[in-house]
Amino acid sequence: MPALNELAAAVFSGPETYADRIHFVHIYCIEPHPRAPDPSPYTGRPWESTFSTRPQTGTYNDRLELARETEALIDETQLMLVDDLTPGERNNPVWCTYGSCPNCAYLFRRDATVEAAQLWFDAEEMKAAIDGLLR
Repeated sequence: MPALNELAAAVFSGPETYADRIHFVHIYCIEPHPRAPDPSPYTGRPWESTFSTRPQTGTYNDRLELARETEALIDETQLMLVDDLTPGERNNPVWCTYGSCPNCAYLFRRDATVEAAQLWFDAEEMKAAIDGLLR
């Protein structure tokens, strides 16, 4: 979150920041490394990391609660959305459609085509992609 906050607040041109020119949207989705004993979606078994502080949510309301905690880490110029969790119906549609990676980043054009895609967010590369799109 700090790298995204810094990019959003960085000066783009004159008094404008990147957040003045680009919509920064976060999608809260499945936990890649949930706290044990919950299984990781990648291994089907517990796969904890140093940041495994949260369980795998089983309901949309649980996911929404965790998303609100995460939203507190982003600045007010950014938007937090929550991927659907309706087991058997619309279970994680954004995560399933755009890549099953926890830290993907995309830059979309106004016509919804993908300008840049990253499997792991890199602030400098994304800044260069934004600059290329807007200049």
